[in-house]
Amino acid sequence: MAVAITYISHTSLESNLGRCGFRGPSHIGLPYNTLKTQENPTCVTVAMSYTGLACLVILGDDLSRVNKEACLMGLKALQLEDGSFYAMTGRENDLRFVYCAACICYMLDDWSDMDIKKAINYIKRSMSYDNGIGQEAGLESHGGSTYCAVAALCLMGKLEEMFSESELNRITPLRWCALALRSHSDSPPPSWPNSNLSSFQLLDDHLVGDPLHAYFGICGLSFIGEANLQQVHTALNVSERAFEYLQHLHQTWRDA
Repeated sequence: MAVAITYISHTSLESNLGRCGFRGPSHIGLPYNTLKTQENPTCVTVAMSYTGLACLVILGDDLSRVNKEACLMGLKALQLEDGSFYAMTGRENDLRFVYCAACICYMLDDWSDMDIKKAINYIKRSMSYDNGIGQEAGLESHGGSTYCAVAALCLMGKLEEMFSESELNRITPLRWCALALRSHSDSPPPSWPNSNLSSFQLLDDHLVGDPLHAYFGICGLSFIGEANLQQVHTALNVSERAFEYLQHLHQTWRDA
């Protein structure tokens, strides 16, 4: 299995071989740009690095062909002074990419290239008056960004340090998910008021599905305890089987 990596582009002509990561599909098949130039940049993306690593773990790869140090250096180059992360060099930055960065550090078992304190402060500033969390400070709270914030803190081991019990109970957009994140899916899934969720998700058989929304649907069914589905590790967004395999890899690396 080939591990596709790319290099972050900058303005200088120095070699950029020390800063790597996974690149997006628009660059597949194109030669790598190993110089820090603006022509034909083949930029690493935080989201692709997260999903690339997650896919390898799900498929049972041992990550031995991944240049972990270069991936982490590439991640470090994308963190901004406010604690957030660029999606890719010079592009949008918000809580989605803080979450992806946390997942990368967690999967590679190395937090040394993330400024965790700045990332946590960014999350704190993004909390809204309604106890939800927006993509950044001053924006309306959003279920997706609330998940990203709580999951990132959970992976950092900082959730209880940042939020008190009462504050966690007031995080309204994803209250059920916040409780599941705290337990790392070790306890039974929270109850849902709508017992017909599975029927709703499978209701219309006249539309052709797509992999992304099929994944969302299957995860939702797993969260509510649907039979014959693996449990999802809520914070890392992979199956518990894949998470247990990752834990085994981490122990192997630490014992080496």
